[in-house]
Amino acid sequence: MSVRSIRRDDEVLWLELMKDMSWATRYKRGARRVEDLNPEDARRAVSPDPTREIALVSLAARGGEEKMAGIARATEIRSGTWEFALVVLDQWQRRGVGRRLMMALMDTLQERQGKMIEGDVLASNRNMLDFVARLGFEIQPHPDQPHVKRVERRLRQRAAPANQAPAP
Repeated sequence: MSVRSIRRDDEVLWLELMKDMSWATRYKRGARRVEDLNPEDARRAVSPDPTREIALVSLAARGGEEKMAGIARATEIRSGTWEFALVVLDQWQRRGVGRRLMMALMDTLQERQGKMIEGDVLASNRNMLDFVARLGFEIQPHPDQPHVKRVERRLRQRAAPANQAPAP
């Protein structure tokens, strides 16, 4: 199992991930049906804007074939605040894939001087709410939607290396 940034040549793997998602996983993540996707959706999914988006994938090799087991994304919605989305295929859930993706995502955000990570989770999605709570997220009522919870976590700020002068 490896985690890396998504690449433009990942379109086929991304489409397979979307196709392999169960109905329940698709519903809980607000994902669209594969039939409703168009080539622009696939291109956009594998080409995040490097100035304000991050997309990491977890890859698993089975029988010499590489497949996407999950994907974590974050978009900067306000200065220093990033909204995340996470999906892990059913057969890879509860095997550490989501944790590895989220830890790598939070590390990347800290490297970019991110201050906060947040997301919206269906109130009925107990597994995800328990998961983010174990990662240190606070769970709050959503300000506008009673069936959704807002989850957020402050990111640790990395100190500048000792040999590096502070920015002016």
